Amino acid sequence: MQLMARPQRWPFLYTWIVILGIVFASYALTALTNPAPASANRVHWYMARSAGMTAYLLLALTAFLGVTTASGAWDKLKLRKLVTQLHQFSALLVLPFVFFHLWGLYEDRTVPFSIPALLIPFADRYRPAAVALGILSLYTWVLLVVTSYFRERFNATAWRRIHMLAFPMFAAVTLHGLLAGTDSHTAWAKLVYAVPSAVIFAASVTRWRKARSKTARRPSAA
Repeated sequence: MQLMARPQRWPFLYTWIVILGIVFASYALTALTNPAPASANRVHWYMARSAGMTAYLLLALTAFLGVTTASGAWDKLKLRKLVTQLHQFSALLVLPFVFFHLWGLYEDRTVPFSIPALLIPFADRYRPAAVALGILSLYTWVLLVVTSYFRERFNATAWRRIHMLAFPMFAAVTLHGLLAGTDSHTAWAKLVYAVPSAVIFAASVTRWRKARSKTARRPSAA
C-alpha cells in the first residue's frame, strides 16, 4: 500500500468515530426494542457474513490496485495518481468491515465466540486452523496499514519488505474464507474467492515478469 496522504488521515479517524457511534446506537436500539434471541442472532449472522465478504472483496480490490500500480499498468492512461488514491481508500475501508465481521460473530450466539477466541489464534475449538488464518491475517493487515500510516518513518527497502507480506496474507484470507465460511460450499461463494484470486495471481505474475525484464535490461543499458 502506498503512503497515506496527510489529508486522508483525519477522515480515517472520523470514519472510526462514526463506526463506534453506529455500534453504540445499535446496542441502544437493541435494548429498546428487545428482539427475540433468534431474530437478534439472525441479524448478527447476516452482518458477520456480509461484512466478511465485503472486507474480502475490498481486500482483493486493494491488492489488485497495488500490484497493477507497482507494475506501471496505469501509467500510459495517466491514471496512476487516481488509482493510488483508490488503492488507499479501499485499503482503509477493509478494517471497518472486518470490525463489523468480528462484531457480528461475537454477538451471534448460534456459534458463540468469546473476545479471546476472535483475537487469539487457536483459542477456540471451532475450525481452529481456519479461524487462526483469519486472525493472523487481521494482524498482518493492521501492520500494513500502520506502516503506511507512518510511511515517512521507514526507509524504502524496509517498507517494501514489510508489504511483501500482502501476498501470503491474501492467500491466508482466501483459505480462511473457504475453510471457515458457512457459505463456502455454494457456487457463488466459490466464485467470490476464485475470481479475485485468479486475477491477482495473473497481475502478480505480470508484475514479476516486468521487474525481471527491467533487471535483465539494466546491464546492457549501462
